[in-house]
Amino acid sequence: MADSQFDLLRLTATEAARLLDEGRTTSVELVKAYLAQINAHNHSGLKLNALISVAPADTLLATARKLDQERSSGSRRSSLHGIPFVCKDVFVTHPSLGLPTTAGAPCFQSAVAKRTSPVIEHLLDMGLILIGKANLTEFCGLKTPDHTTGWSPTGGQTQSPYVFGGLEEGEKVIGHSSPGGSSSGSASAVAAGFVPLSIGTEVCNSIVTPAGRAGLYALKCSNDAVNIDGCFGFSKHLDCIGGMAKSVEDLAVLTAALMQRDSPFDLGSRRCDGFHVAFTELEGWIWPGNACSWPGETLSVIENGYTEAASKLKAMGPQVTKNVDLPAPWAEFEMEGENIFTEISLFDFVNDRLPAFISEFDTCEVRSLAEIVAYNEQNRDVCMPQGHEGQSDLTNLVETSRDGAKQKALLVEMRRRGTLALDKVLEDHDVIASIADGPLPMYAAAAGYPIACVPLGVVKYSDENERPYGLSLTAGMGQEGKLLRFMAAFESAFPSRPLPQPLLQWRDTYD
Repeated sequence: MADSQFDLLRLTATEAARLLDEGRTTSVELVKAYLAQINAHNHSGLKLNALISVAPADTLLATARKLDQERSSGSRRSSLHGIPFVCKDVFVTHPSLGLPTTAGAPCFQSAVAKRTSPVIEHLLDMGLILIGKANLTEFCGLKTPDHTTGWSPTGGQTQSPYVFGGLEEGEKVIGHSSPGGSSSGSASAVAAGFVPLSIGTEVCNSIVTPAGRAGLYALKCSNDAVNIDGCFGFSKHLDCIGGMAKSVEDLAVLTAALMQRDSPFDLGSRRCDGFHVAFTELEGWIWPGNACSWPGETLSVIENGYTEAASKLKAMGPQVTKNVDLPAPWAEFEMEGENIFTEISLFDFVNDRLPAFISEFDTCEVRSLAEIVAYNEQNRDVCMPQGHEGQSDLTNLVETSRDGAKQKALLVEMRRRGTLALDKVLEDHDVIASIADGPLPMYAAAAGYPIACVPLGVVKYSDENERPYGLSLTAGMGQEGKLLRFMAAFESAFPSRPLPQPLLQWRDTYD
């Protein structure tokens, strides 16, 4: 049973930091409370499987005591001194932290990293406490197209804390009971009160979709804005790092830390007036029926919420353009019958990112893609259990070579198409908004621009279940500050983020 000293479903990092500064709690007490919540619902209770691994309690408590002692002696490393967080299990961590790095794959479970990835090391130096590694879609989704999002052999199926009964049998790719994209564990962990902050990675939708499904504020930074060394991913041209939190203030502090900024972001007046916002259409900009069913009134509920959000913002002062002239991107990134994102990712993965990731380990059971494929075949019962068979993406990569010159040409064309489409709108607007259950992140990924998510409402999709939905937001390269200012204004104007009813009901019943 979780510790009831804190309301962990609501507690933000900023509020926890205030309690620490005022001497009303300690980092030791915070760590104990979060560990109790994790023990109650990660593999027990609601069985959310949000975390693949949790650091040893004695290690965490020793770190927390050290940070408490520093604070009591007048030393505070940052505003996040003594605050727990989790990161997606794609960042290498030194064995001294007690956390393996698997990317969701059993072949890496026994691997021993040489170091902690620079971005995580920086957060630790700032006084944050890494409680655990978040579950994900194995290899960030690069294994077989048949796997459900949020499933990995090392972590099981990540569940949404908002859904009674978890992922429905036979659920569609991004159906309502799904927790979302590959950073699903990072989102579920924050929404479930396991930690106040988390780190994820995204190419297209891997942060935005799970954050939207978890009622969180999230921001994936611009390409090259955050150091991705020591991180599993597809392509340095596409993979970006971002944070998730329960408030914009938390997210702003975390984003500044990730970007290693010398000064915090200024969130401004938190007023909506002064912004020029472009809303895409909904038709063509929401998951199609083959990816997510829309039973009953679900689609109209989201459409109404989306339309009302644009109208409400317009009434509060911003200049709002509805149904802006921006073509849906589904077909915009096809070239000679091939998906540009896929071709760039696969070439870079085989030739750059996977070798770099494997080189981060002193010892490792696999040293190449071919050895990973062989390992999975030799350990099918663990790596490809019933219901999760297959590794066609990986075997195809072993068998098919790709042309580097073609990859470079595709990269140039991808950037051209992405920036051309977005810049045309951003000439007259500060922010482009769309429904988070849709493809705006494709344009942001193509251009290398930041993409964010804010909670908007909940949609009831069955007699028992409802889940959050939100808005995705993008702005120009390096415009994280502008996005955060708009998000802060939005947060002030719109209702509070929804809380997960299964956890509230569990707490009312058992606490």
